[in-house]
Amino acid sequence: MHAGPTLDRNELIARIGRLLVADPAVADGEWHGYALIVRYGDGALARRMAGFRYDADGAYAAATPDADALGPAFDDLRDATRVPGKDPWGACVLRLWRDGGRMAVEFEYDVPERWDVTPQTLAAVATRARPVGADEDPG
Repeated sequence: MHAGPTLDRNELIARIGRLLVADPAVADGEWHGYALIVRYGDGALARRMAGFRYDADGAYAAATPDADALGPAFDDLRDATRVPGKDPWGACVLRLWRDGGRMAVEFEYDVPERWDVTPQTLAAVATRARPVGADEDPG
């Protein structure tokens, strides 16, 4: 499936992080936290991305990065994280914390539709995706 050497998941996640912080949606650093949801539907090309910037109070604004740059890296990550005998993950949530530059990645195998962003689910999904501290609850 790959043309060339296969990167491991940690290398791919690091590459995604570098691409993301260079993207205009994130690069200015005018945010406290950032979350990117990548949702795969039916078919190989059914990839949707939704990004959110959060201020210190947890208020969010849409800030989706360039899918042309990041999309193929997520496709590679999805391939690299396949579990034999299971369907690949249907959603990935990447969270960034500006303080400390921490990044976390969550893969959703079982109920990926909980990350679908629609006008009806926007507020709930954005709240659930928000990077929170160890003493906070995203709701």
